[in-house]
Amino acid sequence: MQWSVVIPVKGSIGKSRLDAGDARAALAVAFARDTIAAAIAARSVARVVVVTGDEHVRAGLAGARVVDDPGAGLLAAVRAGAAALDADRPAAVMLGDLPALTPEALEAALELAAEEPRSFVPDALATGTTLLAARRADALRPRFGPDSAELHRRAGHVALPVAPDSPLRIDVDELADLHLAIDLGVGEHTRAVLRAAAVAA
Repeated sequence: MQWSVVIPVKGSIGKSRLDAGDARAALAVAFARDTIAAAIAARSVARVVVVTGDEHVRAGLAGARVVDDPGAGLLAAVRAGAAALDADRPAAVMLGDLPALTPEALEAALELAAEEPRSFVPDALATGTTLLAARRADALRPRFGPDSAELHRRAGHVALPVAPDSPLRIDVDELADLHLAIDLGVGEHTRAVLRAAAVAA
């Protein structure tokens, strides 16, 4: 099964809770670029749609279609990306703050998602959502925001049995999350920012 993946990205204006000093904006962009790179490299992903208004995220981005962020919040960005998909084809929405994500981790989750009409992957705390999937794009029921895991469950999405330490579940909002991602191994863009800012020290 070949998937389309929508990745909404705030970019440099995001991650307000990340206490990383002057590196915060650069890290937010790096997280997104590493997430996008993993999605593009996943064998089961045929199409990546990035929804953003950030020129730093757009710069040098190859292998993905870019859709302008309508600027009305996360759900509006998700809807804008989903509008670019074929309604009857498998689709997923993935947040752009997964700097340790690997193509293999994403492929494993999508293989599980292929068995369910609607599904999701909760974050490491099991309260948020990092990936929302459906065998048909028009079956997606996005409920991103506070307590989104429970909201997605109520909307008919089944929680996938992805291991708690999977890089797909480590979304970075705070410095403690970043250190968990570093322990797993972050992507090249995040590594470059960390080296320059010595945030990992």
